[in-house]
Amino acid sequence: MERIKNRWLWQALFAVLLLAAGGATFNTAQAQEALVATLSANSHDITVGDVIPLTLRVTHPAGWRVIFPTLEKQWGDFEVRGQSVPEIVTNPDGTQTTIQEIKVAHMRPGEVQTPALTLSVANDQGSLSSLEVAPVPISVRSVLIEGDTNLREIKPQAELVSERHPYWPLMAAGVLGVAVLTGYGVHRWRRRKLIDRRTPRQRTLDSLAALSAQNPQTPIEIKAHCALLADYLRDYLAAITQLPARDLTTRELARRFKDQEIPPAWSAQVVEVLQVCDGVKFANEELEGPYLQDMISTIRHLVEQYPPQPQPAQRRSDHKKKVEVMA
Repeated sequence: MERIKNRWLWQALFAVLLLAAGGATFNTAQAQEALVATLSANSHDITVGDVIPLTLRVTHPAGWRVIFPTLEKQWGDFEVRGQSVPEIVTNPDGTQTTIQEIKVAHMRPGEVQTPALTLSVANDQGSLSSLEVAPVPISVRSVLIEGDTNLREIKPQAELVSERHPYWPLMAAGVLGVAVLTGYGVHRWRRRKLIDRRTPRQRTLDSLAALSAQNPQTPIEIKAHCALLADYLRDYLAAITQLPARDLTTRELARRFKDQEIPPAWSAQVVEVLQVCDGVKFANEELEGPYLQDMISTIRHLVEQYPPQPQPAQRRSDHKKKVEVMA
């Protein structure tokens, strides 16, 4: 009795395994039936050299993935011009469709068909299966019209792209260069060494006039004016006597005057003015503002007095008049 029960148990287990295997086989077969691959041409009026867009559609269960091969440049009788990135679209019945566009061209007229194409499909478990794609017939007509003997281009001529650079960068660079050169020229002109074409006498008189226009009040201001007076007078002496008046003390300058052909009265007044200025500068002697103006007038008189300016030559008419008067 026990043996009979064990035999029935093993038979029932075997039947369950057979049903499971049959169900799995049925599901796999049903999933395989859901795999449909179609290749279609999106253009019908095709001539030699035209780019032919082909659309490859694969319908499969959701979660499955289609592996598209990378076609060679020469795919059978066709030239492959490009392959798009696959796109997945979900269908209303729950399945999915993977779409890829393939662009090809044919260089001879006639009836042709695409080569055989095999795809790989991975199910949701990762198992791979092969899927054949049926060829598509394509009719390619010639570009020549019957009775027309004129030659035509199979492909359009390549357009030479001439890079036309805009002119505004060159114009802007030119304007910028001119502006930089102009600025540099103005800077150099402002920093140029000015040539003072005035005579030593005129230069000294102009400096004394500018100093006389000021009105010093404090002892510090008067002391600064005395220093300027001494410098103006020494510069004038150096210009007319070739003596280093700036480097000599007043006493040394007085001794050197004796070797020069300078009127003693004139040189004595110059030494006197320099001694007054030295007393204010170095001994802090006090000097009133009016006396400072008197000193400026004295120096102006000395500058105008020596050396004497040449007298302009008298005209002949004046000489004739004098002769007539004397006569």
